[in-house]
Amino acid sequence: MKRAGLRASERLKSMFKIIAIPFGWIMKGCYLLVKNYGIALFLFAIITRLVMLPSSIKQQKSSARMAKLRPKLEQIQKKYANNREKLNEATMELYNQEGVSPTNGCFGMILTYIILFAVIEVVYAPMTYISSLPKEKITESVQTVADYYSISQAISKDIPEGASAAPTLEERLADGTNLHELLSAYNEGLSDNLKLTDERLASVEAGFEAYPTIDQYFNDPKKFSSRLAAGGATDRVQILVLSVARAYPSLFDPEVAEFCSGFNYTFLGFDLGAYPSWSSIYVLIPILSLVFQVLLTVISQLMMKRNGQDMGSAKGMMGMMYALPLISFWIAFSFPAGIGIYWIYGSIIALVQTVSLNLYFTPARMEKILAKESKKNARRPSLYQLALEQQKAQQGGGQNLLDDLDAPEVKLSKNERKEIERQKINEARAKLVDDDEEVDPRVLEARKRMAEKYGD
Repeated sequence: MKRAGLRASERLKSMFKIIAIPFGWIMKGCYLLVKNYGIALFLFAIITRLVMLPSSIKQQKSSARMAKLRPKLEQIQKKYANNREKLNEATMELYNQEGVSPTNGCFGMILTYIILFAVIEVVYAPMTYISSLPKEKITESVQTVADYYSISQAISKDIPEGASAAPTLEERLADGTNLHELLSAYNEGLSDNLKLTDERLASVEAGFEAYPTIDQYFNDPKKFSSRLAAGGATDRVQILVLSVARAYPSLFDPEVAEFCSGFNYTFLGFDLGAYPSWSSIYVLIPILSLVFQVLLTVISQLMMKRNGQDMGSAKGMMGMMYALPLISFWIAFSFPAGIGIYWIYGSIIALVQTVSLNLYFTPARMEKILAKESKKNARRPSLYQLALEQQKAQQGGGQNLLDDLDAPEVKLSKNERKEIERQKINEARAKLVDDDEEVDPRVLEARKRMAEKYGD
């Protein structure tokens, strides 16, 4: 079961990597234009919102149609209150008849998150998507950072008995300890997936000889993120390569070091590879992300009510809209700052887009658009409508569940209802007599006595 879950997770990651490729090309173009990753993210956010514009317009029209259908939906709920199956069938038939899809808004949100996870891949792996470096050199640089971190962590965990903290490598070498033997011992203690080969261990040993204090760099949370390094040599370590290559360029291939030194991975002084935390100024990023999402949700509701498009009937949609601010706060705290910055950009652009669409699609203009589209849809029945008609034909015509929705309800008195029931009983008796070719006289006599006793 666990292996199946891991395989599914790997397949999902592979899928997002494939989706990230075209977005990586767009991001690369944005960065080459402005030479700043933070500003490039803003341009990228504009482009992604433009990609989603047709979906937003479609959702706007769908909301207007839903508002028009609300009186009929309420009648259906009242008419079939005791029959859940017919209630659902009649509701879907009405949606189809009016060309409304209750899932239109969900598609926009799904697309938003597909793009978001593609952006996460691009933010984690700037060397893959922004640079023109060969894949082999990127892989090698990522492995180099993972190797130094693994050995540095082993040094920090080797606390002598009675000591409160582990001595640094520099302090260990000061008493004449052999570097090769010490690093070999630490390497033997690593797990199999982190253990260095002899060739890689020799390379790391040369680096420690050149920089005896380098283990302190990798163990300093202000300079090196252990959250990014967790899991070994993965794509997310590329963010760390950028900072390590600036501090220790000689550890890397010259082409890699040159790219890292010239790559601007900041915005307004924020390192986009850092994780937000309550103890740093980076906490402003998830807070701003939350604020702008709340603002977007509130203004969206106000604008829709202004245009008579109250979404009260779309409970699932409403729940998702109010959950988005909390989701955005979690996302901004759980991923590097670049993701939170992108999410803030997206909220601001979506806010401008929402206000603009609601100002353009006034009730009068929307009425004309929907009337025109209704005529077009009437000439071209949908697949669902054809399927419903075929199903009714197979059932001998079937019942039109939408009949009499607009008919006024007639209230009858108690005597009137009794008279209608009496007429129905008499009609049934007459039909029974007519259908029988020969009726037993005893049956007729019994019916006569019953009529005399209880009346017709």
